[in-house]
Amino acid sequence: MAGAERLLKESDKFLYGEFWTAKQRQGHPIHHTVSYRASFKPELPSFFMNEFLKKKKSVVYDPFGGRGTTAIQANIEGHVAIHNDIHPLSLFLASARQNVPGLERLIAKVESLDLSTENPEEEGDHLLLPFFHPKTLNEIKNLKKYMQEDDSPEMKFIGLIALSRLHGHSTGFFSVYTFPQVSIPSEAQRKNNIKRNQSPEYREVKPRIIQKMKRDMSVAMPPFYHEFSKENIYSLSSANSVPNIASESVDLIVTSPPFLDKVDYEADNWLRHWFLDISKNSERKLSIFSNLQDWNHFIRSTLKESSRVLKKGAYMVMEVGEVKKGKEILNLDEDVVNMAQGTGLVWSKTYIHTQTFTKLSNCWQVSNNEKGTNSNRCVVLRKAN
Repeated sequence: MAGAERLLKESDKFLYGEFWTAKQRQGHPIHHTVSYRASFKPELPSFFMNEFLKKKKSVVYDPFGGRGTTAIQANIEGHVAIHNDIHPLSLFLASARQNVPGLERLIAKVESLDLSTENPEEEGDHLLLPFFHPKTLNEIKNLKKYMQEDDSPEMKFIGLIALSRLHGHSTGFFSVYTFPQVSIPSEAQRKNNIKRNQSPEYREVKPRIIQKMKRDMSVAMPPFYHEFSKENIYSLSSANSVPNIASESVDLIVTSPPFLDKVDYEADNWLRHWFLDISKNSERKLSIFSNLQDWNHFIRSTLKESSRVLKKGAYMVMEVGEVKKGKEILNLDEDVVNMAQGTGLVWSKTYIHTQTFTKLSNCWQVSNNEKGTNSNRCVVLRKAN
């Protein structure tokens, strides 16, 4: 094929536009129960489910499950989900919403909890007290004990809501004023308290949980949600090796891998790890890549594993965005297409969704586009028949 003809053919594979809404919090409120960095909007997996799934009760898989957006949206739309992530926090965020109890049952459960029992002082309390009043910390510790003893759907969901209220920037959170999306270091919070002339005040835990639950459950779950969510699979594995997922069992993959050198999930979630008793495991290698070669190697092995679990003719969508590395803009979708060669996945098309910046992207100084727009670059791959 002549060079000009080849370029023309490839240009037909790039679709530009706003394929889903750019507005914030348009999906079901259950998606926004808890914040999680680098999450995509539920409208993204919804768009591709409608695009590539022809029947209900299909199996939708996210190898980098994160907050659980793909899995929850799959259940909302009448599909079974497989949620995988190497981060135990991710599994809790997703599985705590597998079974969503009714609001009245949840409120009754919260009100039945006795959080007043005095706890002895612990070795790590000095790291927590820059965030929490001693009385608030005591209540949080009691809630942790209930979660360790009671694994009912009600208690798991209450724990999820408590996790979302653990630290933030308003009086609706358990902590003094701090950043809601990440757990900043204790010493940094201590300095913030001095700078802001603040100290942790007592904030009662139970009413804040109930207030948040009422907001998140203001829209009823679809009546069929649990019919599909009860068949979900939750897997704790690296995306490039997920042995508990059967070969050729998945109808659609929608996912977004970690980008280059962007998010340290261990450090950013240390308070959440404390609350859930997630220990720092030296064997758990959360993916942070400082160079493109390592990232490409990991993506290639992940695509090969994804090809294994996909049914023949089924699609995989990988959202990779754009990354600024020094003065250079890296379009990672091009690397995904290259890494797919020889894996059994064939490039079908790439959707380049553009939208105006959100408050959160501005906060993190995301500047993916010179014209002030934020792009999702979604590579669509198809498993060969």
